[in-house]
Amino acid sequence: MTLPMRRKFAIAILAAISGSAVITVKTYADGPPEKWEAPSRAARRKNPIAADAKSVAAGKVVYNAQCLSCHGPSGKGDGPQAHDLNPKPRDLSDPAIQGQTDGSMFWKITEGKKPMPTFANLISEDDRWNVINFVRTLAAKGAKQ
Repeated sequence: MTLPMRRKFAIAILAAISGSAVITVKTYADGPPEKWEAPSRAARRKNPIAADAKSVAAGKVVYNAQCLSCHGPSGKGDGPQAHDLNPKPRDLSDPAIQGQTDGSMFWKITEGKKPMPTFANLISEDDRWNVINFVRTLAAKGAKQ
């Protein structure tokens, strides 16, 4: 038993003995969530496709075919496959996600990270950029797409 686990166990025993303490311990099945950051060179990459109506519409088609099952119709991470995944899909409308650069998003879509697959060979480069242009629309609307 590791030292932190022994401490939690000892606190729980003391609480049980005294009967007066209530302790809540937040645990993670696989440890705390990891940060997932694109390499700086990838994060600086600019989206070569203008975020016009044509690109956003094309991105929505690809999103619906490839992303919706996990991220949900409005990007909230509540798609029909989400409940089976660990870690859970991120909320794409979250300011922390929306604050990422297009290059960072492109790298993550391209590379993937379990349970999200790599889309390098599943979605064309242009369509990955289109998906990013579509995902950007999710923040402003909080969005039903």
